[in-house]
Amino acid sequence: MEGKTKIKILQAAFVIAAFFIFSIKTQSAPSNDVVINEITWMGTAVSASDEWIELYNNTESDIDLTGWTLSSLDGTPEIVLSGIISANSYFLLERTDDNSAPNVAADQIYTGALSNAGENLELRDAENNLVDSIDCSEKWPAGNNETKQTMEKIPS
Repeated sequence: MEGKTKIKILQAAFVIAAFFIFSIKTQSAPSNDVVINEITWMGTAVSASDEWIELYNNTESDIDLTGWTLSSLDGTPEIVLSGIISANSYFLLERTDDNSAPNVAADQIYTGALSNAGENLELRDAENNLVDSIDCSEKWPAGNNETKQTMEKIPS
């Protein structure tokens, strides 16, 4: 009888441990509710400093970005977000001023340059959960510095 009790206790402990491991993995996985959608890492024909980053809300609800961060793992840019990203809409971040994306009003202005060699960017919510990331630390896989073609995320 004592051996069966130990087995039942071990089985219960295994089930509980598996639940917690699964729970931790799912909480840290990107949600893709908001994604890093487009990046002008090279600037524009007017100025190399005219960089911008676009986020996209994939949900049917508005999302408050207050306290969210968009950060490069090398330390710059380090953007603390604020504002509302509407349902199924875009949120435009322009570097330094509102002149980076002509004829489009910035939702937020940020400082800190994107490296033309590449960046590893993480979008985190106010609780520091990873929402989306893009590892282009080796090089930007898309976009063109000569033609100023942006890098866009294409749905799979």
